[in-house]
Amino acid sequence: MKTGLDATYAYLVGVDGGGTKTQVRIAHTDGRIISEATAGPSALMHGRDKAWAAIVSATNEGFHKAGIQPPSYNRIAAGFGLSGVNVPAWATEFTELNPGFGSIVVASDAITTLLGAHQGRPGAIIAIGTGSIGAVLKPDGTKQIIGGWGFPSGDEASGAWLGILAINYVQQVFDGRAADSPLATTIMQYCGGDGTDKGNRDSVLGWLAKANQSMYAQLAPFIIKHAIHEDVARNMLYRAGEEVAKMALALDASEQLPLALCGGLAHVLEDYLPKPLQQRTVLPEADSASGGLLLILQHLGR
Repeated sequence: MKTGLDATYAYLVGVDGGGTKTQVRIAHTDGRIISEATAGPSALMHGRDKAWAAIVSATNEGFHKAGIQPPSYNRIAAGFGLSGVNVPAWATEFTELNPGFGSIVVASDAITTLLGAHQGRPGAIIAIGTGSIGAVLKPDGTKQIIGGWGFPSGDEASGAWLGILAINYVQQVFDGRAADSPLATTIMQYCGGDGTDKGNRDSVLGWLAKANQSMYAQLAPFIIKHAIHEDVARNMLYRAGEEVAKMALALDASEQLPLALCGGLAHVLEDYLPKPLQQRTVLPEADSASGGLLLILQHLGR
């Protein structure tokens, strides 16, 4: 006869919900992974009902991929790491819209990234993609989140932040306040020209008028490419590395905890960190969806 967790729930689900996609990982109640699947974005800023729609879609797909008929939702316990949980009203609405999952626990995707990276042990993470955020689990069990203030006022070292550096540099080149370079030409062609010419001030102003966080982040790959040969691009990446170092120190003033860099720009920025910080970084052991599984297990007392 089943007892405890196994008697109440048949499956565990870990969810990583971001602005680009939703990743779901399904496991037995003993932690053995069954399947995983993805769907569209489930960041809460896009709508809490839309977040649930993406999560349910990915969950059902995951069961079907494993050859399992999706169970009644009340037989599922799920841990969610979601972008936008820092807005209390969104988090409350999301929880209230639960379509019937037996048990849920909701946290920032920074927390699930942290849990996954160090498998629940003390450590710190800095996640760097379109935006940036840091989190730490201290030896006394307390957690802290820093950064994540959002575009355009925060998210230092992120793709969008780098994009702002890039377009500001282009503005200075147009004005004669900075020397021209191949990087400037590439960005001018991308933002203001037709791909062959540099465009003009008005065309770049037109790009700026409609630019959002994602559009700025699309300039970061140009910086990375040109950093191989150009000091102006390398200096932007070193500035990003300095911002990462500030975040790392704020997370762990002792500089003793392992630090994992996560996200799409993590690998790129490793080479631009101060040397002492490079020596302290470790590879994440698992991802945010795995952290979601750990989150629900902790919530259920496992």
